[in-house]
Amino acid sequence: MSVLRSTQARDWAQLAERGSLGALRLAAWIHRVLGRRVMHGALWIASAYFYLTNRVAREGSRQYLERLWSSPEGRRALGDRPGRFTILRHIDSFAINIYDRMVVWGGALDAYEVEHDGSEKIFDLAEGGRGVLLLGAHLGSFELLWLLSREYRLAVNVVVYQQNAERINAFFRGLDTGGRVRAIGLDPGSVEAAFQIKACIDRGEFVVMLADRVGIGVGDRAAQTMFLGAPARFPLGPFQLAGVLGCPVWLALCVRTRIGRYRTVLRPLRESGRIGRADRDARARELLERYVRLVESFCFQFPLEWFNYYRFWETDS
Repeated sequence: MSVLRSTQARDWAQLAERGSLGALRLAAWIHRVLGRRVMHGALWIASAYFYLTNRVAREGSRQYLERLWSSPEGRRALGDRPGRFTILRHIDSFAINIYDRMVVWGGALDAYEVEHDGSEKIFDLAEGGRGVLLLGAHLGSFELLWLLSREYRLAVNVVVYQQNAERINAFFRGLDTGGRVRAIGLDPGSVEAAFQIKACIDRGEFVVMLADRVGIGVGDRAAQTMFLGAPARFPLGPFQLAGVLGCPVWLALCVRTRIGRYRTVLRPLRESGRIGRADRDARARELLERYVRLVESFCFQFPLEWFNYYRFWETDS
């Protein structure tokens, strides 16, 4: 029975991967044939449906926008007090983001303009064989950074939860990334991922992690700090890992500046150098603060690009 279940699971996974790749290529084809304006009109309809039917996402968006509005920088960014239409625009921004990802993963990277802000040093590190830990957030389209690895021939390793790693690696192989993008499976109860990450860094590769959500099973490694004027919880693990690896750590974002145009944003968080065990927790919290302040500043610059659609400021377990 276990062998049968394993075979069925593998067959379904392969079918899902083929279906996913087909959907991406279809999206790229539709984009080329119908054009961006037609598709964005359709996305407004999808966004309106999502707004009407998903109360959790609607409430999460409202909470975030009100947190922005509570500060002078946020009021300047939004212009008007956020209401229902602002929430709808926020949800539509996410819909556009997903559509753009599909088009690019489908093979139409040339359909978008990408400008670089702070990338020069990263390319220098890559040419010098230096491994780098890139910490991202659910701000903009982090996945578009992975696609740039194909353009610039960079080895990129994406840290994901263990149960997703095998399928994501199969997905990457189907995209013909030349083996330069792969997933590292993270199991909160195991240290295996840490050894894999260290091996990647030692080979001079990039490792990317999203560092703005506390995952299941890592609540004891969460830290509370002020974000947009209110207490919020962030995972401490990625910042502790930075001290163990001793490699350069950078913030990495890819945000939409207007229709069809994105900007990669890279900012240094710390230089290389290992941190002793006794100082690791304190230094991790310092690094977390630096990260949060930078993410906060880009929320003010790109207020509708924040895509954590849940009650982010709930600090209880």
